[in-house]
Amino acid sequence: MSANELEFSQRLRNCIPSLDLYVKSRTQNQYVDDICSEAIAIAWQKYARIPGRHSDLSHDPLLPFLILTARNLLRNLERRNNTGKRHLRDLVPLDSLSAEAEFLKDLELTTAMAKLKPRDRELLLLLAWHEMSISEISEVLGITKANVSVRLKRARDRLAKILQDTAEEGH
Repeated sequence: MSANELEFSQRLRNCIPSLDLYVKSRTQNQYVDDICSEAIAIAWQKYARIPGRHSDLSHDPLLPFLILTARNLLRNLERRNNTGKRHLRDLVPLDSLSAEAEFLKDLELTTAMAKLKPRDRELLLLLAWHEMSISEISEVLGITKANVSVRLKRARDRLAKILQDTAEEGH
């Protein structure tokens, strides 16, 4: 095994659980292995262009690359299946996302998350469930860190408003 292959393998080992969880939470089980394998194969093909992990980085740039690749592969799957619907909203309903449903055990929070726009839900789940940093989310979504921060603030505000409205309806 070459030094380059060894380095890729070591970096990949740290990324696989997060990649697997991301894909499992967004598609049916029958597609998970194929999507993950294809994302890894693409990462290997383009490995020379993916920055290495430097001491000044708080994250490994390989993970956002893998997540972004998987996100694009999921969109391609959606198009191939002719669903014509956004993968986050319709490919797998929120209540059937076992990993994320476990995270959202609280019924009020689950209901509030379901009321959010898919774009807000994705952003909050990348942050909270997938534990991605602002930088990583920026790379995955292809937007600036400032834009991620603004969108996160707004998504949190909308979630808080939904939770507050739900609490007021209950009283």
